[in-house]
Order: sequence, then C-alpha cells, then structure tokens
Amino acid sequence: MQRDTNGWSVMVLEDEEELRETFLIPGLRSEGFEVDGVGSALALYRALSLRSYDVFVVDVGLPDESGFAVAQHLRKLGKAGIVMLTGRRGADDHVRGLDQGADAYLSKPVGVEVLAATIRSVMRRTTAAAMQPPRQPKTTEWCLIANEWRIATRSGADVGLSKAERLFLTLLADAEGAVVTREAVIGHLSHDEDDFDLHRLEMLIYRLRRKVLASTGCELPLTTVRGIGYLLLL
Repeated sequence: MQRDTNGWSVMVLEDEEELRETFLIPGLRSEGFEVDGVGSALALYRALSLRSYDVFVVDVGLPDESGFAVAQHLRKLGKAGIVMLTGRRGADDHVRGLDQGADAYLSKPVGVEVLAATIRSVMRRTTAAAMQPPRQPKTTEWCLIANEWRIATRSGADVGLSKAERLFLTLLADAEGAVVTREAVIGHLSHDEDDFDLHRLEMLIYRLRRKVLASTGCELPLTTVRGIGYLLLL
C-alpha cells in the first residue's frame, strides 16, 4: 500500500545497475515516490543541470568519485535530504557520512521498506526545519565560554562544564539557532555510534539542566525538538 509522500522526488545514485534498476527504483516507486537513478557522480551532476530533487540516495562506493564527496557537494547546493548507502559497517564511515552532510546512513543490504521509511523520516525533519521561524538576533542573556568550559548568564552567574557538556553545548551553539539532529549530537560525542547508549545522552541533558538551574536560578535555553534533535538559543 502506498503511503503519503507529498510528491517527493528521489534521485538514486548507485553504480550497481541491477540493484538500482530492478530493486531500488521500482521499489521506491511502489512506495509512492517519484524516482530517477544514475550510476555515477558525473551522471548525477548532469541530471542536476536539468532539475532538482527533494532527496538523494547516495552509495558510498562509486566509480568516479567518493560518495562522501558527493554528499558534501550536495549539502553545499541546498537543503535536500541525503541518505547514504554502504556495504561497509564501520562506525567511522557512519560518522564520516553524517559529518559530510548526510541526514541518514544505512548499511547494505537494505530493504526497500526500510529505505522508504528512512526517506520519509528525513523529509519530515527537513520540512520541519524549513518551517522554523526566522532566527532571532542573539541576546546577551547567556554566554558560552567554551575555552574556559563555562556557561554564564548576563547577571554574572556561571556554571562549570564537563567535557561532554562542553562538546554538546558548543555543537548546538555553533548551529546558531538551528536544530541539531540527535544523530549529529551522538556522532559528535562518540566515535562509535553503534555502541553509544542513548540513555547516556538523555542523562547528560537532564543533569546539565538541573545543574544550570541550581547554580543560576535560570533554566538553560535548550529545547528538545521531539523526533528530530535539539535547539539552543543563547
């Protein structure tokens, strides 16, 4: 049964022709997406001269250019969703893919239903990010002093930060009012995302909120965006 895809267009960049033409493209079309496919980075760039796409499914191993480089290039072009595919299962590649701008990273073999669900999830996140209100000018209510591992209020109250808290807050502060995905946060805090306990991140945030409130009397301007990630307004 087809699900609502809001007319989303998908470009599949996969050099294995049989996988691309007999499995991925027909499967995603059956899920309700508008789908094109190419087998090389060059063919992708040529296709992009003719039209744009909402989502790109990018294989890491390509004949003419690294999938990581392609993802980085696509991210510079705009805010389209990027899902990377690889036959390798190493956490380092996973983190590298996310660092290069990918929104999700899947290991082969992957079922069409899983890929389609991932694409829908990515599109919901990117659509939600696009609907965020315009960024407001920064105020001096809060100040992150990263080199001193502290966060301070305008009134002068400050709180010392642990290494993990500093990494977490610095990543969010650098986003300048944009939502940072939970996957990006985990990748920033750990080199092995597969072994990272999500409960550890939840406890980090819980304890940080409590510590800041107890030390300053003010709530940390940190918002959890359900199903997407975190937003820090300094």
